[in-house]
Amino acid sequence: MGKDTPEVSPQTPPDLGAWYAEPLAVPAARRLLKRARDRQQQAFTAGTDGAAWAVQEMIARFWLGRPIESQYRNLLKTTRDERVRVLAELVYGQLLMSRRLRGADRHLRAAFARAAALLAPADYFAVMKRHELLGHLALRAAPSPPLGLDALLREAAVIRTLKRAHGRFGRSGGGRRDDTLG
Repeated sequence: MGKDTPEVSPQTPPDLGAWYAEPLAVPAARRLLKRARDRQQQAFTAGTDGAAWAVQEMIARFWLGRPIESQYRNLLKTTRDERVRVLAELVYGQLLMSRRLRGADRHLRAAFARAAALLAPADYFAVMKRHELLGHLALRAAPSPPLGLDALLREAAVIRTLKRAHGRFGRSGGGRRDDTLG
């Protein structure tokens, strides 16, 4: 149903410039959930931090239609690694954005503010532009069908273009806002 979700691992720093919310079909989400839980268990047994795998579990659970807010909040409170906390905020916002859910923009802004000092310059500007464009999407309380990043960006670009055109031709254009024929 989309590109593969980047894997996070405690062995490498999380890529805070990546998009982790590509829609997953149920079988892929189940495989991701199993792998994430297995890796968390291995980390626990080894006495290491498995929080990065908990983020992967959160992604899988979201695509399986399970609630993730409590897991997200728990990660923010219990994880010692600042990069993983930022990743949890970023992923949560991305997942909400993929379904155009209210609050997604707030989480993406918070993640970007926390990640700014951790991002490489190229990633900083790429993420900033991505979030700016995604800010044009209409967010709702009820979920929309899931979209991958490319589709979200296309939709946001169309909305931005229409807003600009409306600003140029808006009230002086003579038509009502709901009049599509002019």
